[in-house]
Amino acid sequence: MDAVLYIPGVILLVTAVLNLPAMRGEWRDPLMAASISVLLIGALVCILSAPPTIGVVNGLTGITNFSAPLVYSGMSALSACYLVLMIAWRGGKPERVARASRRVVCVYGLVIIGIVTLFALSDVPVQRTRDLDTYYANTPYMREMILLYLMFHTAATAALAVMCLAWLRKVRGLTRQGLTLIVVGVLLDLSYQIAKYLAIGARLAGHDWDFLSTSVSPPLVAAAGVTVAAGFALPRVGPATADNFRAWRRCRLLRPLWLEMRDLRVPVADTHWWDLPVVRLVRQEITILDGVLVCSPYLDNEVHRAACSALRAQAVSPGERAGPAHLEIVAEAAMLAAARARLGTGQDAEIPSDVGRLRSVTKPHLMVELARALSRSPVVAEARRHAARQKVRHD
Repeated sequence: MDAVLYIPGVILLVTAVLNLPAMRGEWRDPLMAASISVLLIGALVCILSAPPTIGVVNGLTGITNFSAPLVYSGMSALSACYLVLMIAWRGGKPERVARASRRVVCVYGLVIIGIVTLFALSDVPVQRTRDLDTYYANTPYMREMILLYLMFHTAATAALAVMCLAWLRKVRGLTRQGLTLIVVGVLLDLSYQIAKYLAIGARLAGHDWDFLSTSVSPPLVAAAGVTVAAGFALPRVGPATADNFRAWRRCRLLRPLWLEMRDLRVPVADTHWWDLPVVRLVRQEITILDGVLVCSPYLDNEVHRAACSALRAQAVSPGERAGPAHLEIVAEAAMLAAARARLGTGQDAEIPSDVGRLRSVTKPHLMVELARALSRSPVVAEARRHAARQKVRHD
């Protein structure tokens, strides 16, 4: 059960760290600042809410139940961030957005001050890591602190739901999908709050429904936090994620061509494990184009013609297609592979009398086909072996 809160906390923290590079130079942007605040505060609240963490924090501070105002203040700050982020997301006149954001921050700042003050006035000598809400539901000041946090959290959730539903009908695409996720998260959050209210209300009435607070609420609030954060992040992170996925897929498809060309020129720049796929793709394509440039004087049209003849003469194998476009790609791949084999590790090959051209590197999809032919076509493999044998005889 303890991992229920740690897992979303780690997910949100990792997401925040991955988004930090994109925040460089944009901290003054309310939307960017609120986005990263939601992730960081959400992660912190999830981790601090876990019972083992509560025990550690209470022990380190030496104050019994010190985690209570800490977690409630974090939840209130998270509620404020949700509202500020929604206000910034919806946009409008900058002065109006700034004024509404300041109002939210002031209100929830006062709520946090109230939480801390009420805790300081309360008498809570028994440490409770799992059932503090219900155990102290009848304790003066502590009762008020719990209800203050819950009521303003409910107010923020309700306001967020109203804004999302009003805006949901006006948007499309990733923004609409993000809003849908937020609405789902809001429903989960409301379920968490209802469970809390019922458990506390039962205690006030002399009944024991603590399981609603200790067993039902934690997974609900954890799921709500991750879902709402994902809803806010999707419109901003979604396009970049899709671009990086496409770049990663293209890098993988171009790898055979890159492996052929990478030793012909000094690398464009060192590639690190933390580089994003879009960065890797740019460097990979520059390396390929530089390598093709080195090979260009050694492209032999005789190899091109021989490959075309071999493809027309042989029976079509399962891995080959007989179309003219495919035939041209394989012939160019054979010509490039032969040029690369003649070069070997140096650049002392004889320049052919009839120099050919590579047209496939000028178009992205044809470059992928060229890479595929380099790694799969037996005609290309034979052209590479033949050129290598010629180089050995010449040397």
